[in-house]
Amino acid sequence: MALEAGCYLASAFVQTRNSITLFRPARAQAAVLWLSALLPYLIFSLSAGTFHRNAFYLLVGLTAIFSFWHVVLPRRPAYDFGFLVIAATPFITRVFSRIYLSPDRHLRADILGHLMWIRVGIVALLVFREWNPGSFGLWPKAREWRSGALYYCAAVIPLVALALATHDLRWAPLAGEWWRVSGMAVATFFGCLWVTALAEELFFRGVIARALLDHLPSQVLAVVLSALVFGAAHLWFRAFPDWRSAVVAALLGIFCGFAYARTGSVRVSMVTHTLVVTTWRLFFRS
Repeated sequence: MALEAGCYLASAFVQTRNSITLFRPARAQAAVLWLSALLPYLIFSLSAGTFHRNAFYLLVGLTAIFSFWHVVLPRRPAYDFGFLVIAATPFITRVFSRIYLSPDRHLRADILGHLMWIRVGIVALLVFREWNPGSFGLWPKAREWRSGALYYCAAVIPLVALALATHDLRWAPLAGEWWRVSGMAVATFFGCLWVTALAEELFFRGVIARALLDHLPSQVLAVVLSALVFGAAHLWFRAFPDWRSAVVAALLGIFCGFAYARTGSVRVSMVTHTLVVTTWRLFFRS
């Protein structure tokens, strides 16, 4: 687990991310990325006694496609769209729960698959495809914290009203000692900031919204369309079709979209996204 977590964190830094370019040619870089996706799984599954050949073969195929996609294929919108579809597929199908088997039913091993998939996507997109999503990284600057918090303040009341009106959530504040609740809040915040928000904001805002902003004459139209895509991706959040989550996510996508479009920073929309999710987890239940 430590190896995968270390590789994941390294992918968020420009210097370590670009160190893969020391290998030549480009296909060798993709091969190194591919092997880095497989090695943590092998170490974990063999040491935990959960290795299965069929699961490994599936992982080999998925990671090979993801790692080599932008190295083998030309830079065209159709192939960029295909890459995004591949990026979303394991999360929609929940395939990692069938590959990363846990030795303990109380331990979710599939999170290792999620971390691996996100970091491979980051490197493939930002290094091999050389996509420029704007400001991106683990830690927002002071002005990005402020901007993200301001968009959160604008978003939280409409989001709560919509979620309650559609019965997507109900009021149920987290109970317990103050130190336990505080610890949960901190863990939720940084877990979301560095995993969920980082991945979703990079791909939905830094890629999809960025492409729409670059090619459409209207910023509003670009933000709304990217938000609809973001909402549609949440149809699989619970049992498909989860329209309630999709509608709420689409509204969140509008606020995060404007946060990104008006600042050019993925980190700003990450802050907004994270504050909303933390509020959800602390004060509401599905």
